[in-house]
Formats: sequence, structure tokens, C-alpha cells
Amino acid sequence: MSRVKVFFNSSVNSKIVASLAGLGLTGFAIFHMLGNLQVFEGSDAINGYASILRDMPILLWTARMGLLIVAGLHIGLVIRLALRNRQGRPVAYAVRRYRAASVASRTMVLTGSLLLFFIIFHLLHLTAGLIDASAPDGLDIQGRVDVYGKIIHAFRNPLYVGIYFVGQLALGLHLSHAISSGLQTLGIEHAALNRLFKLAGSGIALFVVLGNLSIIFAVFLGLIRA
Repeated sequence: MSRVKVFFNSSVNSKIVASLAGLGLTGFAIFHMLGNLQVFEGSDAINGYASILRDMPILLWTARMGLLIVAGLHIGLVIRLALRNRQGRPVAYAVRRYRAASVASRTMVLTGSLLLFFIIFHLLHLTAGLIDASAPDGLDIQGRVDVYGKIIHAFRNPLYVGIYFVGQLALGLHLSHAISSGLQTLGIEHAALNRLFKLAGSGIALFVVLGNLSIIFAVFLGLIRA
């Protein structure tokens, strides 16, 4: 048996790697949201930001492959750990007690599944441009891909606003519990700090979700226009 298999056969090691991967994806979610907020500065800012990324294809594709690997590790290990737990307890509890568990912690499988489908939809929609055939696919006056125009077109449509709203709710619930539980899994746990970790998880989740929703509804309400 290889060292990699031996390493991941340990549930403790798998939980640590899954937590590290999850925290890494959280960092990306924050960075992605902050970058997209440049839409409030106008087309030149957001199109210039996107152009800078496209002008560094090696760095861009390295980052994309890295994210794909990290996401795959996180999803694969979480599913594997869940199946192990189920095999270890084949008979469900007769009575479920949810007093201490939050809504976010009880719905991690549901929100994680919704989040996965939403990310795939988002990539096909705004990144690959395969969902909406009517979306503009032109260049701005400086010859850059008109990302600003794509965002304006997308969030004028109530259907896409609804889909992205549900996706952000799933993201917020998932992050709020994942951050605090991830820190605890890594051993960063203390009676005096546990409350702070929970607040940090909820705070970061709210920060990311409100940032993303501000873009969506600013376009939908006409506060940002082409």
C-alpha cells in the first residue's frame, strides 16, 4: 500500500486535509467576491481586472487547476468520510436531538450539494457563456472582453437573479459552519475561542454573501447600468 493510501486511510488525516481544502476555497470565495466588486467602479475597472487575469494564461490556468484539485479533494474526502460514518452506524437514531446543532451544521450535505450544482451552473453561465445564448459576447472600446456587459445582461433577468440568490444562500449557510468546524478540526480550539470562531464563520459568510448579492441586486434594480 502506498504512503498516500496509508495517509488517507486515516479518518483524522482525511478530516485535516478536507478542512484545509475547505478553508482554501473560502479564501478564494473572498478574493473572487472582492474582485467582482469592481463592477461598481464601472466597465473599465472590471474589464481591466479580467483582462489582467487573461493576459497571464499560465498563472490563470495554474490557479484554475489548483482550485479544481483542491475542490476535488474537499468534495471527495467529505463524501468518503460521510460514507464511513454511515457504515459505522448503519442504524439511524430513533430520535434526533437538534438543540445544540445549528441549521447550518444540520444542512451541510444539502447546502454542499446545492453549492456544487450552483458552481457548475455559474461556470457554464458567466465563465464559459454556454447557458444564455442571448448574452453579449463582444469587446469593449479598448478591445477587451466585455465582462461588465455580461454581468449587466445576466442580472437583468429575474430567472438568473433567483438562481444566484439561492446559490448565495447555500454558500452562506455552508461557509458559516465550515469555517468554525474547519478551525476546530485543525486543533485551533479553546473554550474561550469557540464562540469567537462561530462568530467569525458567520461574519465571513455574511461578508461574502452580501458582497455578491450587492452586485446582483444593484444590476437588477438598475443601480448599475450598461
